[in-house]
Amino acid sequence: MMSKKPLEYQIHLSQIAGISLAILIALGISLYHDLAGRQALLDQNIRNVGLLLSQSSEVRKLLHSDPPYVLFGQKLDAVVKQMDYIDVVTICNTDSIRYYHNDKANIGTPFSGGDEGPILNGAPPYVTQAKGSLGMQRRAFYPVLDTDGTIIGFVMAAVLTSSISKLEQDILRSFLLAAVVLIGIGVLLSHLLYLRLKKILLGYGPEDLRRIYIAEKEVLDTLEEGMIAVDREGRLTLINQSARRILGTDQIPAPGTRLTQIYPETKLPKIIRTATPIHNDDLKIHENNILADHIPIIKQGKAIGAISIFRDKTEVTHLAEQLTGTRYMVDALRAFNHEFKNKLHVILGYIETGEIQKVRELILNNSMISSDAVSLVTQKIPLPQLAALLIGKLIRANALGIHLCLQSDCTCTEGQMHLPPDIYVTILGNLLENGIEALDRQDLPVKEIHVGIYIQATGSILSVDDTGAGIPAQILDHIFEQGISTKGEGRGSGMYLIKSLVDRYHGEIEIETEEQVGTSITITFSGGGAQCIE
Repeated sequence: MMSKKPLEYQIHLSQIAGISLAILIALGISLYHDLAGRQALLDQNIRNVGLLLSQSSEVRKLLHSDPPYVLFGQKLDAVVKQMDYIDVVTICNTDSIRYYHNDKANIGTPFSGGDEGPILNGAPPYVTQAKGSLGMQRRAFYPVLDTDGTIIGFVMAAVLTSSISKLEQDILRSFLLAAVVLIGIGVLLSHLLYLRLKKILLGYGPEDLRRIYIAEKEVLDTLEEGMIAVDREGRLTLINQSARRILGTDQIPAPGTRLTQIYPETKLPKIIRTATPIHNDDLKIHENNILADHIPIIKQGKAIGAISIFRDKTEVTHLAEQLTGTRYMVDALRAFNHEFKNKLHVILGYIETGEIQKVRELILNNSMISSDAVSLVTQKIPLPQLAALLIGKLIRANALGIHLCLQSDCTCTEGQMHLPPDIYVTILGNLLENGIEALDRQDLPVKEIHVGIYIQATGSILSVDDTGAGIPAQILDHIFEQGISTKGEGRGSGMYLIKSLVDRYHGEIEIETEEQVGTSITITFSGGGAQCIE
């Protein structure tokens, strides 16, 4: 199998073929018009000679002379010899007898060819092609009129077709020579153009650039990071396979496609306008958590384009969520261990003092959280990080004398979650911490917190109810503002953060509170509306 020719060879060959074809077509058209023009010029030439002689008084005198007017014949011979492309001149009477012929042997003989009839019968001058005594000829016929207007003969001026063929061959050779010279110049210019192009391309040939492009494209398509580049008008100049996967398009966009046609939310037009980069931009594209860098391409102080680099952090986020769950579980175990050690120290003190009855009472009335509470959490909440958070808060609340319990009808399915797990953890964590701290500061006969978690395909509901003293009216009106809290200065970011997340994911917050009765906070996300606004 023959190896494929390099790209520069194909370009060079295509240029030569194109130049040669253009030259040949141009010369062919020019040759056609030139030959047609020469033919018309020759016809006009023999017409002019025929017209001139037919109107000559000496030609009329020649036709009336007997024998023929010899002196005029000698003068006409000299004139015919000086004419270009006039090979035959014949003057005949009405009987088609030659009174003059530039070949003297034909004088006095009948006219040959048989095409003189129309001119003797009064036809207007015409041009024919016929065979004469000297060969094939292109002939022009003109009548010779006497002073009274009667036809006394005719004049025939002709050029031999052999002379026409020789002229055409000379013209054709000239054109072929011009074609060879022009094609040679075209080949030279093509080579010079290639050398100039190679110089512009920093010494790389077209084949080198093609190989570099293919290699870079393969490298870019193997990257896990998505890359998108646009020009000043926002038209795509680069989009790799990972970027197409992130944006949910399998087909490579056509040249000149605007990025906004396939990704309306892009920030690259803003980057081009402001010429200011944005790093570590947190996005959500088609349910994927994306971290992006948007960088302007600057030339001579102006943005001529921009590039975005996307990193799909969905898997990383999942791993981080697992680690977060592990951290909460470790915190819960530490709390367990701390409370268990405290109980052991108390038991040891009772034993040392011989108060065995109190040891018995302590063991029977152990206030540590029950295994049933932990079991309920693990059964109802399959998300490790969320379950660990609840267990940790159970232990913390129990240590403070607060009864925290999970509603028995809670439902949570990981596959039906509308939000990332860390959003649920952040919202519940802040709500529970607010409730625990509020109850711990107050001297109340009953300290309870009830938690409801309902995550289904139709939506998500998170509720936290406490039996605290309620939220004062002056605080309730500003509870979602940064720095507003009932806990004193330097606090008040929890509810602000919760409100930000709820707004971001199109949720709703409902707060019911009554002084000395308690507070109920319910947060709802609809199944189709919990989408992040970037």
